[in-house]
Amino acid sequence: MDKILIHACPQRMWYVEGFLIPSLKEQGLTDIEVACDTEGKGNLVMCMETFAECGKHDGDTWHLQDDVLICRDFAERIDIEEDKVVCGFCHTLFEPFDRPMGGYQPAVFMYNSFPCIRIPNRIAGEFVEWFYMDARHRPNYKMWVESNIHDDGFWHDFFVECHGHDFVWNLVPNLVEHVDWLIGGSTINTWRGYVCRSAYWDDEELVKELAERIRNYKLSQRRKSW
Repeated sequence: MDKILIHACPQRMWYVEGFLIPSLKEQGLTDIEVACDTEGKGNLVMCMETFAECGKHDGDTWHLQDDVLICRDFAERIDIEEDKVVCGFCHTLFEPFDRPMGGYQPAVFMYNSFPCIRIPNRIAGEFVEWFYMDARHRPNYKMWVESNIHDDGFWHDFFVECHGHDFVWNLVPNLVEHVDWLIGGSTINTWRGYVCRSAYWDDEELVKELAERIRNYKLSQRRKSW
């Protein structure tokens, strides 16, 4: 089974430790690591550091962001032997209108799947080298670099440019739902005035269950402070 790496920020660790990691362990997953930006390095820098570390090892890594809800059969569905990029999330507002629904697709149709994506470690290492040796010096990426975000945008451009003949596996239904609106909203795109949800999520009851658990958790925290 591939390793799971959760990319987190300090303000979301209550959810990671209290909800996300327990849900993974409940499905029998134990090889879990958390990369939390405790030093405030920022989204892009942390992505490159964690991907560089992955690139030192063989195998593959499932990358999860700290604001997702996993499906009930997550562990079963991530047990994949093929050495490919696998996308477990698809943005509800953009992807369905210009990309095929799912299955094996050319690189150009790869979902914007950073909330849940499986990347061979060797390719993660290539990505970091491409960024530091090439992309960050390009004038057209200047604003992205200075903003210290857009890790997903850099990844997409890298993969299409350097692995354009590769196929990826877009999973439908999606493996995770994006639930940032239940845990305080986006920590990066604070300007966003809409909820970014999965285009192919088929278990709304699980979302309702999580919402209730979070409500009870927050209520208990308030009671402790009284």
